[in-house]
Amino acid sequence: MKNHFRKILTVCLIASLAVTAFGCNKENGSSEAEEPRETISLDQTKVPLTFEHENGAGVDVTEGGEANENTDASSAAESAASGEDANTPAETSVFAVPVTEIVKVTEADGQTATDAKGQEQTEVVKVTEYVPVTEAGGQAATDAAGQPQTEAVEVTETVVSTEPAEQPATLKPTEAAASNYTPSYDLCKAYWLDMSQESDFFFEGEFLIVEFKVNENIPDGSYPVTIAETDIASWDLVAWTPDIINGEVAVNTEIQPQADPDDDFTLKVRSVSAKPGDTVKVAIDLSHNPGFCGFTLDIQYDKSAMTIVNTRGGSDFMSSAVNYVAN
Repeated sequence: MKNHFRKILTVCLIASLAVTAFGCNKENGSSEAEEPRETISLDQTKVPLTFEHENGAGVDVTEGGEANENTDASSAAESAASGEDANTPAETSVFAVPVTEIVKVTEADGQTATDAKGQEQTEVVKVTEYVPVTEAGGQAATDAAGQPQTEAVEVTETVVSTEPAEQPATLKPTEAAASNYTPSYDLCKAYWLDMSQESDFFFEGEFLIVEFKVNENIPDGSYPVTIAETDIASWDLVAWTPDIINGEVAVNTEIQPQADPDDDFTLKVRSVSAKPGDTVKVAIDLSHNPGFCGFTLDIQYDKSAMTIVNTRGGSDFMSSAVNYVAN
């Protein structure tokens, strides 16, 4: 499986850069000559809520809240041609993204521009640097006066994204049965982006839902469902890191006590009880949301103990964000 879900937040940041720069220039009304900047249509800054996992790659959630399985044939063909194993524990992608900085917006007379509330206006711009121009033979190019020639180039930084390898989780089956049981950890990946309202979404409550079928003939015990990694970004280019409270599917055993969220941004996986053969709903709740417009989320579970049968957005997320319609 290709590592494209990790790039969604990079797309989010670049899209926000382009839209913000366009908006600031339009409002500022400056007559100063500026280099043309690429802009992005708001129609291109939406990615539907999608889940990817072993049992249903490319599951898009519709506005009605139901899932439609949509296999990515091109990715599968590419993987087959390259000899990649779908169960490869780790995969690394390297790509370059522009380096940006926040600068003050100035009027034609050089004064700092302000909004209706008197606050200074800022915009995000790409960072450039001047480098020497060289001839075909590698010699430094000079102008008619013999001075070295330079040119402005955009500064980029390299982003290395690595799929997490299978990680051990706390598993506590009964000792007698555990001797014949081998856990195998996998990830369910969820991602979503909506920049059409040019601001963030501030919902609370039920966020995401994963339904598991508990496999037969597994030992009694606690099978963790954990949030392995998150990337959550706001319209203002802020990357949020929530507190995490992980949960479990307790098979024929008592659920372990879970902490309650404090006053910080928190994602909590609700623990549930089950018996072999049961289908259970594991919900992820969100509290003290600072506001965001895009995310990726890795949910880790033991695929030797449980099989994913359904994935969808939680009721609060679906009603407040996925089904949002701009006025």
